[in-house]
Amino acid sequence: MRRTLSLDGQDRRVEVRAEAGGVLRVGIEGGDGELVARQTPGGWTVTNGRRTVEAGVTGERTGELVVQIAGHTWRLATGRNAAGGSRRSGSAAGGAAGGRAEVRTPMPGKVVRVLREEGEQVAAGDGVLVFEAMKMQNEVRAPESGVIANMRAAAGTPMEGGELLFVVEPAESA
Repeated sequence: MRRTLSLDGQDRRVEVRAEAGGVLRVGIEGGDGELVARQTPGGWTVTNGRRTVEAGVTGERTGELVVQIAGHTWRLATGRNAAGGSRRSGSAAGGAAGGRAEVRTPMPGKVVRVLREEGEQVAAGDGVLVFEAMKMQNEVRAPESGVIANMRAAAGTPMEGGELLFVVEPAESA
């Protein structure tokens, strides 16, 4: 399947081939070779032939994927509206329209430090907490600007893959 996706606002041609055993082979225009992705209980394992990383993916049903790898977040818009811009349908994790974003653990691990409090205003990209998985500490950032709500993370808390860490609500509705 060939598609054009918007990766952080830049259009890229992507070819995805599904193989037996739930394996996806992904080629990205301008990328450095092919990626091989395998779904795991806590997210995805992605390799480029030289390095393997765990990835958390949310928002599959919203037309926009949010991919988190090693503390970095990428947004993939998978749909287009009639005007040609990226389609937005609320949060990256399937929330209601208006920018609500649920942030979940990409894999099993533990919360090392909480950097922001519930009710605190954040800008997109601001660090909210530090999460440790596979002996690597990664800063988890706010995917949207807004107010931290429903903080489920506390320092030292062990968590399973896919668990809710916190929610970012649009500032006007908080």
